[in-house]
Amino acid sequence: MNLSNHLIHVDDTVASAEAPPVPAERRRSPRLRTVYRVARVVARGDQGLARIQNISDEGLMFTTSMELCPGDAVQIDLSDECRLTGLVAWYNEGRCGVRLLRHIDSPAVLRQLYEERHSGRGRPLRLTHSKRVVVMSEQGHGAADLRDISQAGLNISHKGNFNPGLAVKVLLAPGMERRGVVRWSKDGLAGIALTEILSVEELGSMRSF
Repeated sequence: MNLSNHLIHVDDTVASAEAPPVPAERRRSPRLRTVYRVARVVARGDQGLARIQNISDEGLMFTTSMELCPGDAVQIDLSDECRLTGLVAWYNEGRCGVRLLRHIDSPAVLRQLYEERHSGRGRPLRLTHSKRVVVMSEQGHGAADLRDISQAGLNISHKGNFNPGLAVKVLLAPGMERRGVVRWSKDGLAGIALTEILSVEELGSMRSF
């Protein structure tokens, strides 16, 4: 599956059906729509992945599994090197509009993200989360402690013999399991690359994960 992000520029004179209409005179910068741009959102003591729908110099809109309220402080990590902060302006059935605390140069931000991805610096955003998971392999099955997780992989601490190249199946939650391969293992820690990625919705809220 191709996870690359595609950028589509739209004319701001057309009101978006995805958000409450905003009078044209109140917008001071054009809105740039981003399709399938995944971000890490931190708010209300929770964190999860979200999809950025559009972005401007003053704000952005994303879809999320979190329950948010107007006025909530929110952190949006577009990558590990690009962090934005703002306040929730509106929230409606999983769609959220954020007013940024500091204005940005949104075309420059999108160029930075594009360059990160093509330079090899960009990687799937990780969510720090601790919980017990079950890992199954040809060696049997046993419990391990999840340390962090992304759409494409996870890191665990364990007491078993997880050698690089070992095929595993990880039960992350009831009804949610993924196959993967151990990429590295050292000092009781192991990194597992998933052969089937997790969706943004599955990682939308660590509180309910």
